[in-house]
Amino acid sequence: MHTLLLRIYGPSSGSLISRPRELHTLHILSSRYCIGPRVYGTFGNGRIEEYFDSVTLTASNLRDENVSRWIGARMAELHCVDIEVVEETSPATRGDSKGWEIGAKKNVKAWLAPARQVLALPAVSKANRQDLDLDVFVELWERYMRWLTIFEKTEGASRRVFAHNDTQYGNLLRLERIDEGLPEHHQVCKNTVFRKYFLFFW
Repeated sequence: MHTLLLRIYGPSSGSLISRPRELHTLHILSSRYCIGPRVYGTFGNGRIEEYFDSVTLTASNLRDENVSRWIGARMAELHCVDIEVVEETSPATRGDSKGWEIGAKKNVKAWLAPARQVLALPAVSKANRQDLDLDVFVELWERYMRWLTIFEKTEGASRRVFAHNDTQYGNLLRLERIDEGLPEHHQVCKNTVFRKYFLFFW
């Protein structure tokens, strides 16, 4: 008997996440790279996918040298995923001889206005608005992007890789068991949905 995961999307999550894009990325990673859960079916506001029998990592787990190594090894595997395959492009069709615009940069542009709308809802507490101060975030983000522009002009463009933007410990799982013959680091996996091609579900 197999356990499946029923994932129900939040009512406003579609404004921040492209579900067709997310499903495309899930399919590519699971079918071509054996990374992430298999998706068995989809419907209007959710999907049914493979379930990972696991526990969520804690802050103290990250201090464990073995766990940190496992996370690094999984990241290295994700960084080897071919962006051309995920984005369905080629050097001739991607439209930018220097590579792709940074995925996180595109996401910030797309998400900022909807995020402000969500934070303006009456249900959001003043404390949460202060904790998630978007004006401070924008200031820091723009400062970082200015630094990156200067750095790449001096040092050359960074290699663009399939990368992750949300590796806080609450989004990392440790499998209760791994299949025989798999590398030890495969017991670490990701517990979050995709955000375009920059966030991953291992």
